[in-house]
Amino acid sequence: MYKTSKKVSLLLTPIAISCSLLYASSLHAMQVIEGNDSSQAGRDDLTSVERIVVTADLSQRDLSELPASAFVIGEAAINSRQARHIQDIIGMVPNLNFSSGASRGKFLQIRGIGERSQFAEPINPSIGLFLNDIDISGIGGLATVNDIRQIEVLSGPQSVASGANSIGGIVKLVSNAPSDDLFANVNISYGQFNESRLAGTYSNALSNNISTRVSIQQTKSDGFIKNAFLNTDDTNRIDETTASIITSVALNAVSSLDISAFTFDIDNGYDIFSLDNASTLADKPGFDRVDASAGSLKYNYRFDQHKLQVSAYLLDAQTEYGFDEDWTFVGIHPDGYSSFDFYQRDIKRTGLDIKLASTIARGQNSYLLGANITDSDEDLLRQNTFFESDYLSTYERSNQSVFGQYVHVLNDKTNITSAGRVERFNTDFADAVGSSNISDTLVAASLALDYQLGENLVFASISRGYKAAGYNIDARLAADSRTFDPEYNMNYEIGVKGRAYDGLATLNLTFFYMQRDDAQVSDSVLFAIDDTGASSFADAIGNADTGTNKGFEFSGTWDIAGNWYLQTNVGYLDATFGGYTKENGEFVGIQQQAHAPKYTAYLASNWQLSTSVNWFVDIDVKDDFRLGINHDVRAPSTTVINSELTWRAMGKHAYSFKLWVKNVTDKAIVTRGFGSFPNDPRDGYSTNGPYFQFGQPRQIGVTFNYDWE
Repeated sequence: MYKTSKKVSLLLTPIAISCSLLYASSLHAMQVIEGNDSSQAGRDDLTSVERIVVTADLSQRDLSELPASAFVIGEAAINSRQARHIQDIIGMVPNLNFSSGASRGKFLQIRGIGERSQFAEPINPSIGLFLNDIDISGIGGLATVNDIRQIEVLSGPQSVASGANSIGGIVKLVSNAPSDDLFANVNISYGQFNESRLAGTYSNALSNNISTRVSIQQTKSDGFIKNAFLNTDDTNRIDETTASIITSVALNAVSSLDISAFTFDIDNGYDIFSLDNASTLADKPGFDRVDASAGSLKYNYRFDQHKLQVSAYLLDAQTEYGFDEDWTFVGIHPDGYSSFDFYQRDIKRTGLDIKLASTIARGQNSYLLGANITDSDEDLLRQNTFFESDYLSTYERSNQSVFGQYVHVLNDKTNITSAGRVERFNTDFADAVGSSNISDTLVAASLALDYQLGENLVFASISRGYKAAGYNIDARLAADSRTFDPEYNMNYEIGVKGRAYDGLATLNLTFFYMQRDDAQVSDSVLFAIDDTGASSFADAIGNADTGTNKGFEFSGTWDIAGNWYLQTNVGYLDATFGGYTKENGEFVGIQQQAHAPKYTAYLASNWQLSTSVNWFVDIDVKDDFRLGINHDVRAPSTTVINSELTWRAMGKHAYSFKLWVKNVTDKAIVTRGFGSFPNDPRDGYSTNGPYFQFGQPRQIGVTFNYDWE
């Protein structure tokens, strides 16, 4: 369980490193370098058309110049959603979905590709999740939205840029940078379900060459679940505190150092599933906790039309996840049983990334070369009421890769971008059953052609991504099912992006076709629990012969008048897979992938009613979709409306009041679900179901925000 001494140490370690490096760097600083106040840039309104740099791209190109399907959600849009966690912005991005099975929507799917859960098995995530340069993939609880400038979503395989953890795409949270001038902010929110948020930020120059930004956020809520047995409404609570300190140091006229430190103290409850999909009955409510610290360094050096960038990070996290396996209480029925399932992971990650890029004038050939080393150690402790002893395992992963990109300028309108990565992937896994090793060399590549047609960029691309092999650890599985093979993904795209009507309208349209070879498919096997009529699941990943994901993504904006702005995002997805034999011996031909709705849509309206009053409304639309591949239970289609009315006073000391409503029509939103299985002793453990986890109901709240600079 939680150890206070370790927790304090984790909180202080990256901050201590940052302070010592900051002191050392200040001694070596030689000259002041002027910088931009990114805090001001982050407070742009929804109609801003300023240059948006996609930092997850290898060359960090402008969004309008990137020959790929990418979406960037700015700080103003994040705030308009009253977002506390990345799950709160999922509906804004076409063909992006999530699943819960925890206190938050921690598992992401892009174009139908992505995990839906994790229990005892180690996973190599399909979707790369990053906080600046720190890889937090597979630890979705850390994706809290605290002082974030923008959220970037790159769809399709991104293995060239990020390696084995991004066969389906990348989601990156980018923090606000320190400012050279004073900026401070206080944000206070309160809403139904006893939800409160208190956040504060301070940014300023400490000297002529050092600027720093400090931010902290605390979010609390009782949650919206009623536990009827315990007669309480806070067993699915939210209790999250995150803090960051980011420092920029101008070492001299040609070099700089960026230092970041983050801490996370997440102590959420987890009490979701019930026998009747209503109030829960658990006598031992679960929890979903993360205690983590992370730090990163980035060194930049410019010389002779080149830029050298060296970045390193470390992440130390302990996760604790547990739930009442029987969903009920002792005494509900003479045939009932009581069981609790608990998972604790100690995760340590380090990464080193080196890039050398040309910085010649625009319109000339350019290149980038790089190398990356990452290491990850994961120790698991699992305790279950029916285990004779604790289950322990270790999973060690080491990746070394080289990569490069070359942009060839054919003429003033046409570019060809080629890129590739070669990665050596090594893992060691051990538990009481035995040990195993997987070593493989994985290759990714991409080729893109873009043509500037007036104000529009037309592009076509081919890319190949990969996902590493892995382990199935449940000893109840057959011996030949204990490992699975790597997966490869070929992605073909054609698209156009640009402006119309003198810049008042923008569009971004991409058609895609993805062919997955040896697609990794999550399966599960039902086993009877000894001396009870209930059952438990063993998770297993296998390889299907193929998978096909095709569709399109559209994004458009229209500045109808000086005070009225519209945005719409639409996605269409047809995702199937097949050609494999399940653990129960059943052969699967072709079927739809899970958590892959046919269509998603987002519509937003921002109306400036007066110089001080603004009304924002947005609508998320999602088609029904399969919740798993072992059953045909589907989440229903949903249309969710959110609204926010803002009154603001501008000036050196700016403040605003917001009245907001989430899910105006109180639509039932299913975020996770299971098919029928025996779990209720009151009816002799007959096969019942399905069982659902529900998302955000209607919630009304207010927010006060105060800025000064």
